[in-house]
Amino acid sequence: MRGFLTACLLVVAGCGAINASIIFTPGNNPSNDVNILLNAGQSGVEVTGTPDGISGIIVDFTSTETLLEPSAGQARVADDPEGNPLTNLTIATNGFTYTDLIINPFIGGQCPTCTGGASTITVNALNSSGQPEAPVVFTGLNIGNGNNFLTIVATGGESIVSTTISDPGGFNDLQQPRISGPFAAVPEPATWALIPFGLMAGLVLRRMRCRIPRSE
Repeated sequence: MRGFLTACLLVVAGCGAINASIIFTPGNNPSNDVNILLNAGQSGVEVTGTPDGISGIIVDFTSTETLLEPSAGQARVADDPEGNPLTNLTIATNGFTYTDLIINPFIGGQCPTCTGGASTITVNALNSSGQPEAPVVFTGLNIGNGNNFLTIVATGGESIVSTTISDPGGFNDLQQPRISGPFAAVPEPATWALIPFGLMAGLVLRRMRCRIPRSE
């Protein structure tokens, strides 16, 4: 029995052990990415936008800080009041996953206390079977003055649930965010919870078959 339980745990653990195929490329490298359009005047710990020309998808920008969408016609998310350092920002499509994202955490003269520096980009993704993977962390984006574009692409059938930018030094705002799909609905947590039980049931049935004596 102990060996059987150990086998089940190894199978379940193996489901979450698949390495993510998330590619980070410095620069603005659009493929099918479109601008995320935001409405001016939004304020709060969450502001929203929509991908240009794509209906039914809402992009959420959330932070532990109060956010501001300061101007129409330019896709940018800033700290509120504008000019304060923005130290963390998460981008997710509401109830959906995405495959490409271009970000540009910006530093300029509008925020004299923004120092930028080493940032941490954390991507939460699903594998090709729709199961959650361990977060993928990228530390190669050093935020300095001017543009700091980074292109993030999920490959191998994977899809991105959320992307978080963290920088203790702070940046002015996130400018010109772009996104693309295919967009897919995020599986319900209840669906994920059933997967280990299905694996265990399969192992039980296999073990029972092995014990049934064959007729001569």
